[in-house]
Amino acid sequence: MNYDALMGFEIPEARQTFGPLDAVRYALSIGFGRDPLDPWQLQFVDDHKGPRIVPSFCSVLGHPGFWLADPRTTVDAGRLVHAEQGFSLKRPIPSAGTVVGITRIVDIVDKGAAKGALLYLEKDLHDADSGDVIATETRTLMLRGDGGYDGPSGTPRPAPEEPGGDPDCTVAVETRPEQALLYRLNGDPNPLHLDPAVAQQAGFDRPILHGLCTFGIACHAVLRALADDDPQSLRGMSARFSAPVFPGETVEVEMWRNGAFRARVVERDDFVLHNGLATFG
Repeated sequence: MNYDALMGFEIPEARQTFGPLDAVRYALSIGFGRDPLDPWQLQFVDDHKGPRIVPSFCSVLGHPGFWLADPRTTVDAGRLVHAEQGFSLKRPIPSAGTVVGITRIVDIVDKGAAKGALLYLEKDLHDADSGDVIATETRTLMLRGDGGYDGPSGTPRPAPEEPGGDPDCTVAVETRPEQALLYRLNGDPNPLHLDPAVAQQAGFDRPILHGLCTFGIACHAVLRALADDDPQSLRGMSARFSAPVFPGETVEVEMWRNGAFRARVVERDDFVLHNGLATFG
């Protein structure tokens, strides 16, 4: 990786028009509607009555696409993984509109040739008409093939402390075998989540679920357990990815009343999200 080339790369601005069916597709892709008789779930997937918007929907709006695959970034894009994700809402997300996503590189941290490099990104999601910022999304990528580069290194960001004691509540969300095929319709065409041969080249037995889908499932659980039936009360969320989820597995989210959370795959008893924190207001 060439540090100056990556830092100087102009990430394309992303303009996107969306409507209620896009919000419904996102909700379905993170597990809403699994119980078609549950009124609470139906409010997020019924476009005739809104729908109500899942706050983590902002993570798929105004996304610049797989820009790191551009050879000019000099990154080994085939070996990157999603390390952290977060968002902070400035105003409610509408059920329809046009947004502009402006993504920028914040920092790069060299973890060494054996570990890779951390790439810190921020995206401001603007309302295209007013210019107001709807949300700020933070994203950290681990560039597994680009550590030990020639250039300066920043400082790793601290994560919220892990909670102590037993969780106050848990919510289990069952994923479907075709969950990744559905989630990729939100605008993430990475073949790692579709093509078995690509997944095997990356070191997995089969395609894995998108990290942002796991993050959305955690948001689903947080809304169910901690938001008092008011999605707009959730103002922000963040978490670190620690292991992949395979479509068809059950994700159990453990939560504490102070907003801390973590998630594990039930079938393998393996934690997939750590250092989670939801904020309300």
